[in-house]
Amino acid sequence: PQRAEVLDYLFKPGFGASLHILKVEIGGDSQSTDGTESSHMHMESVVDFTRGYEWWLMKEAKSRNPNIKLYGLPWAFPGWVSNTTTNPYVDPERLANYTVTWVEGARSVHGLFIDYLGIWNERQSNAAYVIALRRMLDERGFSETQIVVADGGLGICNDLLQDLGYSQASDILGFHYPNADDGSWPTCSKLSHQSSKPLWASEESSSYDDLNGAGCWSRVLNAHFVLHNITASIMWNLVGSYYHGTNWYASSLMTAVEPWSGHYTVGPVVWATAHLTQFSQPGWQYLPVGKGSGQFAKGGYFVALVDPESGNFTLNAEKISEEHAYCTRPGLPKEDVIPVSAENVTFTLAESMGALPIHFAVWRSNFQKDMPVVFERYADIILTGTRSFQLFIDVGDVITVSSILSATKGAHGQRPFSVPEFPLPFETDFESVPIAQGGLRWADQIGVFEVHEESGPLAPESESEPKKKVLRQMVPQTPIGWSDHGTKGPVSVIGNLEWQDITISASFKIPEQSSSTSTKITNAACVAVRVDQMWSQGVVLCYAKDGEWTLAIGGPWINKTYPESGIYAQGKATPLAPTEWVQLTLEVSEGKATATANGKTLVSNAEIRATEFGFAAIGANTWFPLQVDHVGITRAEGSSWEPAECQTPAKAGDQVSVGPCPRNVRGEAFAWELMSTWQLRHVASGLCAQAKSLEVGSRVVLADCARSADQARKLQEFWNDYSTIRNNLRPLAAGGVHNGDLKLTGNVNGTLQLAKQVSSDSWSRWAYFPNTEQLRNQYHVIESLGYPSCLRACT
Repeated sequence: PQRAEVLDYLFKPGFGASLHILKVEIGGDSQSTDGTESSHMHMESVVDFTRGYEWWLMKEAKSRNPNIKLYGLPWAFPGWVSNTTTNPYVDPERLANYTVTWVEGARSVHGLFIDYLGIWNERQSNAAYVIALRRMLDERGFSETQIVVADGGLGICNDLLQDLGYSQASDILGFHYPNADDGSWPTCSKLSHQSSKPLWASEESSSYDDLNGAGCWSRVLNAHFVLHNITASIMWNLVGSYYHGTNWYASSLMTAVEPWSGHYTVGPVVWATAHLTQFSQPGWQYLPVGKGSGQFAKGGYFVALVDPESGNFTLNAEKISEEHAYCTRPGLPKEDVIPVSAENVTFTLAESMGALPIHFAVWRSNFQKDMPVVFERYADIILTGTRSFQLFIDVGDVITVSSILSATKGAHGQRPFSVPEFPLPFETDFESVPIAQGGLRWADQIGVFEVHEESGPLAPESESEPKKKVLRQMVPQTPIGWSDHGTKGPVSVIGNLEWQDITISASFKIPEQSSSTSTKITNAACVAVRVDQMWSQGVVLCYAKDGEWTLAIGGPWINKTYPESGIYAQGKATPLAPTEWVQLTLEVSEGKATATANGKTLVSNAEIRATEFGFAAIGANTWFPLQVDHVGITRAEGSSWEPAECQTPAKAGDQVSVGPCPRNVRGEAFAWELMSTWQLRHVASGLCAQAKSLEVGSRVVLADCARSADQARKLQEFWNDYSTIRNNLRPLAAGGVHNGDLKLTGNVNGTLQLAKQVSSDSWSRWAYFPNTEQLRNQYHVIESLGYPSCLRACT
């Protein structure tokens, strides 16, 4: 039921975000930020429109809002498209056929019409391909599908101005995170005016879904139109349903990352969206700047929209201050440096807006107050004897005034409590998973793993014999990637990034080497623990068809052997028969690892790095149809999974320090909340970290959390990039100064102070781990700092 509730908050009209458009990835078998998505054509000769979840998602969106628009965009392509790893445009006709085949499958198999189609996410466009795509869409009955170019920077505008055929084949100019100060705007405005092509922010925000994310989103929705006539903004992404430890965690409208508990969040970004989407529809028109839209004298933007058919009217105003208006990218435009302050504003309706009386609903949010207001309805405005009304617009406000009176703040009642720890033990044989879908809880990062019936010698062949399901790696060659083109072998991860002491077991069926394979590397299956997203670190056991095995640091490189410096142990065991399955088990606890194959010990208590942490994983050393079954994951025997509690309760005045992060789990002494006010709140005590002064060398103590008007507030503000600090190391700037040089700095001796420079045994960059609420000095392993340290409030 929680999944249906999440979908309601996204797509149900007049309920939550009430989205007008859904943009989906056309899977390309390669990493596209936080995972890979299956292509409908892993090979040119095999087409399958049941793979992946995007078909299901589009149908769910349409079932709630039949009028929602659908938009498809590739991030990557299967390697066969051009038989290169970098350029999909070698054969424009072949590529166009691949893309249009996806559009055809959407209609013929799923009953979905694709309204908009992109080229290649944030990569170079190509005139010959766009022209071929337009022609092929028209020939196959999709003349109403519009092409968006180029889902990237503004440089595309100059290309279109110089190539009439290219321009005529393109319908919409789509930019990602458009920078208002970009020097290409005059060219894009000229092109848009000459060709009547709409301007879109076809990817925007990428910001964490807290109050600051809502402030960012509210600002850009209005500023984009006022500054550059952008009439659509599409948030990346809709739902953060991917593990912390993969890129851009929770940079989304909503977060739903605990399928085992059913917990999800409905944050303020949903309601920032509702301020526009519940009060307008596609086809409404923005009123021009100076005639209904514009910038306030004391900062902030307002837009007005009207429905040409019904005459309905909506005014949306925002006044987000500079310190809370930052999105992840780009920087604030020069126009936004106007200091924002509260003001009374009078709006007057033209006679063309209709006769009096006129009835408006008023909805307000304030994303900056100590007690935020989130999408609340205020007293209606009813104009009887005058055509003017006045609004007091405070700093942090988002206010909607609309003749649409049916908006609601939808709710599904109490949600399940959060249980961020991945539940162990975990076992799966994939039998309950539908064919062509990914394994339950698994997150593919290189290659694609799908559930299929077992294949190969001794697999049941008659219809009367039951065929068991297995998880199979499906990508046959290096894809044309968006980010990683296939540096390392295929891998799928699972669990919590904080894991350290884990046992994983899995059974593998490794096919015979293809006769066409030129490499001398023998096919191998792998199990791993303590790996990061792309398994560049961790403890990895790989077992080859010929019995060669390796215990090493990180995953295997495609068609390469490990360097000697990265090998913990290696050897030769029994080669596998053509039909044989091999069960690999890897147990890692602190600085020791033990590995077995079919119950026989390969290595016992091998010395390994004790500082690593990360996911459990399964994988392979190259592109082949590895089959996986019967995976089990448990806590390593005898390992420490006890939470680190405070020996004495934390109290005001206690010194904040750093100490070794708890192994595997959350610890009360180390649990902090990153507040949207830039304060660091110790969860157990409810107290905030406070610098004794804003000077180099100042220590940090616990204190009552200060309100915005309190003098102590600046001592408690540690500015950070609130989105990327969950995905990488970022500074915490004291005094709430954006990119300030006085930073919260830890030392391996356990001390914490403010500093402008760091030594070899100290650090001023931190990563936030939301599952355990820890501020760590390592997101990936940094050997020079030793075992990871965390911000600590008590002993």
